[in-house]
Amino acid sequence: MTLRIAWFATAKGTSSRKLLNAAQLAISEGRLDAEIVCVVCNRERGQSVNTDAFLDDAEQAAIPIIASSSGEWRKRVRGEISDPSAGLARWRRDFDHHLYEQVKEHAPNLGMLAGYMLVITDVICEQLPCLNLHPALPDGPIGTWQQVIHQLIRERAESSGMVLQRVTTELDRGPTVTWAQYPIRGPEFDALWETHQVDSESETPLFHAIRQAGASREPTFILESLQSLADGTARMPDALAGGAGTEITAQVEQARKLE
Repeated sequence: MTLRIAWFATAKGTSSRKLLNAAQLAISEGRLDAEIVCVVCNRERGQSVNTDAFLDDAEQAAIPIIASSSGEWRKRVRGEISDPSAGLARWRRDFDHHLYEQVKEHAPNLGMLAGYMLVITDVICEQLPCLNLHPALPDGPIGTWQQVIHQLIRERAESSGMVLQRVTTELDRGPTVTWAQYPIRGPEFDALWETHQVDSESETPLFHAIRQAGASREPTFILESLQSLADGTARMPDALAGGAGTEITAQVEQARKLE
């Protein structure tokens, strides 16, 4: 099944642009059976150099762009800054409704959150199955990637991984679609563990080595996950379903060898 993807990104940094371009290249080379039917961005041109470059790439690829500044929307309605742990502000649902009314015109069958810095509300995720990367194993730590790595060091973990989750209103707790793992022990790590394992709170060389091991796999993992959905190897679970998801470690490591 050819996936019709609504691609969500804030593009605060440069990785969102690289991932969009990697997806477009995989599509053009026949490695990913998909079409990016629209790009959704919660910034407008002129707000960020990185976002502008990302939007330029989408425009050059002839991908329809839906760009609306969430920051300007909040100021216009005099809304509060949301704290996800305390519940999202009411204006956030109105903003997502504004976006979704435009998104649905492109008839996507899934949304990919790739560097999108807002927590989406039920207005979107209960109408469009959306995917989000979480940089840990299915039973691993929750939180930001920094919090995950600190926890791995505290636990003296042997491995880590990443999951692609179906987005729900419960942050980082959606059902697993795909997952992959990688070691954080071995020749490139052992000396770092010996020196830095007592410091689990700082961004030590061990911390950065673990981050690099995960970050270097994330683009490949996302593309292999999307292709697994396209070819039926993986399935999109119901939002309330459990299940272990589909492990694609072998596919990710094989694809990395060919890069």
